[in-house]
Amino acid sequence: MAITKCKECGAQVSTKADACPSCGAKQVRTSGCAKVVAWGIAVVIALYFIGQCSSGPSTNTAVPASNSAAPAGQAATPAAPLPELHPAPDTVGQNWEYDQFKDAMSPGLVSSAKNESTNTVSFSFPYQGAQHALLFLRSHPRHGQDVILKIEKGQFLCSSYDGCTVLVRFDDKAPVKWHASGPEDHNTVTLFLGNYAGFVASMSKAKTVRISAPMYQEGSPVFEFAVGGFDKNRYRPPTK
Repeated sequence: MAITKCKECGAQVSTKADACPSCGAKQVRTSGCAKVVAWGIAVVIALYFIGQCSSGPSTNTAVPASNSAAPAGQAATPAAPLPELHPAPDTVGQNWEYDQFKDAMSPGLVSSAKNESTNTVSFSFPYQGAQHALLFLRSHPRHGQDVILKIEKGQFLCSSYDGCTVLVRFDDKAPVKWHASGPEDHNTVTLFLGNYAGFVASMSKAKTVRISAPMYQEGSPVFEFAVGGFDKNRYRPPTK
């Protein structure tokens, strides 16, 4: 039997008694379920207040704009300058390299202009590996003027006596058949294109030249050159 205190006089009273034996005050009994509910409500209320007290200040404070006015008497912080944008450099003519040197067997100058292909080709063994082609213009005091196509490795199918036919295309015009021939020393990486004057005249008006030449066991690969900006004065300097 459990003992509790009388709410009127404070005397000890059995929890099963209907009235206090000392003062006769009627005792109110609380069922077990009611006590559980009461305790549950008390716990919920206590947790709510604990959460309210422990929560920090709101983090949703608005960030001031960078151009907002500074407080009175304080200088505004200048905004960071935007990066300066420069136009893309003009690359027209930069594919050409010019050279002049004296001919050892004459008093004249040898002038050359060299242009490397913008594309690469790769052949089968033993010439595998990506490679560029070179387009040369040469003005020689003893050998005359030549248009020369040269590769690093491979075999042009073009003899020095019978010659061959290559295709040349200036910009988007139709391809033109062009006579070519191999060198007298019979090396297979050099090709001489005929009609020097016609080639230079057409090339000077073009931005792109494509040359397709027959190769041993490789078909007729296409070599593409960016020829815009060709400078005749740098190629053949004025005679002094």
